[in-house]
Amino acid sequence: MVWLASLPHRDSVELEAAETAPRDARRWLASLLPDWSLPQFETVAALIATELVTNAMIATMEVRWATARPPIRLWLCGGPSVIAVLTWDASVLAPAVREAGEDDESGRGLAIVAALSAGWGFYYPAQFSGKVTWAIIDCP
Repeated sequence: MVWLASLPHRDSVELEAAETAPRDARRWLASLLPDWSLPQFETVAALIATELVTNAMIATMEVRWATARPPIRLWLCGGPSVIAVLTWDASVLAPAVREAGEDDESGRGLAIVAALSAGWGFYYPAQFSGKVTWAIIDCP
């Protein structure tokens, strides 16, 4: 993921690990991408960010914290033909695509991310605990 440093646009936001996090992420993206002259990525980036932030929020809320619940971090990196969406949460549980049933109300998020992105994955950062989940968008 070292190539991300070569992208001309980078920004991040810290979100409360609460039910408002996906909405806050979409609003942040909606204000950022036009400033970067990349509005064509807004719809796909918002969908992917919503799914990744939702998963980060759920993972964070499922862990018992001795102190205050940690935030979620969302990064966006972009260039003329690519956007990278990355989220960090403090849980070390690996994200996994689930097979959602017809009547299930959840469980499709990572399948949506996989369908809309050029690739996705996760890693454990060396500098701190938790995990970073990422998706690359190369087609608006």
